[in-house]
Amino acid sequence: MPPRKGETWNESEAYKDAWTLRDCRRLTPYGEINQTPNYHTNIGFTADSEFLTFWTLREGQGAVCKVHVSTGDITQLTEPTPDYGFEPHIQGGPYPRMCLAPQSRWLAYTENRALKAVHLDTLEEKTLIADVGREYEVGYPTISADEKQVILPLSPMHPEVAAGKRVSKHYYEHFASGEGLRLKLVHVPLAGGEAEVVYEEEGCRSFHCPHSPVDPDLVLLDRDFPPRYWSGSDGTRTRIWVLKLSTGELTELASQNAQPHQVHAVWTFDGENVIYHGRSANGGYYIGLCDKQGNTIREWDFTGAGHYGHVAAMAGRPAIILDGNVSDNLLTWLYYDGDQPRLEVIAAHNSEWNTVLGQAAHPHQLSSPDGRWISFNTARRGRTEVHVVRV
Repeated sequence: MPPRKGETWNESEAYKDAWTLRDCRRLTPYGEINQTPNYHTNIGFTADSEFLTFWTLREGQGAVCKVHVSTGDITQLTEPTPDYGFEPHIQGGPYPRMCLAPQSRWLAYTENRALKAVHLDTLEEKTLIADVGREYEVGYPTISADEKQVILPLSPMHPEVAAGKRVSKHYYEHFASGEGLRLKLVHVPLAGGEAEVVYEEEGCRSFHCPHSPVDPDLVLLDRDFPPRYWSGSDGTRTRIWVLKLSTGELTELASQNAQPHQVHAVWTFDGENVIYHGRSANGGYYIGLCDKQGNTIREWDFTGAGHYGHVAAMAGRPAIILDGNVSDNLLTWLYYDGDQPRLEVIAAHNSEWNTVLGQAAHPHQLSSPDGRWISFNTARRGRTEVHVVRV
């Protein structure tokens, strides 16, 4: 039987990274899927950097957990349930999206079409949105810097999927003209209350709108236009923008590259800058940093970078954490404090990217707020684990 709510156990193994000899801990050697929140800034570790949140699937039942990173002690926060996430065809795979409020220690997470929250210490649970409806796909929740509001992005479900019919056209083809596409950002108080639409837009969709880590009025919004959506948008419009929630004002964060469709954009920990990368018109990837007004600070073309990956913010260093692009198996820091880029190896993640596990196989690296720890997922032999490296 899988563990129950409130149970605490330790299955971790300490080891030295083979590349750097840094101290690492394999937190979850058991279970089918173990996955932290994604690569957004300050969404997985508690404010004291002592605990990390993750989701686990064991014997076909899923639950959210916290783990004490220095010891490996895991506490399960919810009862295991087979109704743990999304239908397998939905973007991202059959597992929840999560976001932690680091100070108040409430973890917001999706469960099928619901948005729920659980407290890391009291294990109190609440339902924030009971059902968004079958007509929507659910994106990644984000919690405001003051930890008062949660935003959940919604995008149209393929109507044939929503109706339970056989799909006659691929999603991209069905919405190729943009007709029927409608992005919605729904916000709800973290304490509980009425949900309302805070922003909506015709002709595009979004799964990511992370809050600024310091300003509750700002979110970093992906705007995905057809025909290529997240992998290229419409080929002309910039993909990442800063949205001021109180006014609806959008600020363009344009890259210098001829292909203006940055992906995996994240805030720096101070909320002043935005990190991004994208496929370069010159081959390989470009990786950059701009301020929240859209002014480029650094942007470099890595024409030999042949690997998919993500960018993440690092606390306490002028560096971007990479899990791909320049290497398919190493976490690296890319320093941006000089005119020329500088790389440093952190540790090996050794994830098998191209598996049926989809997003769960991605390292989705996260820095703790104090810069002591970096977490990452790794997929091997058809299952995924959560690891941390001490830096």
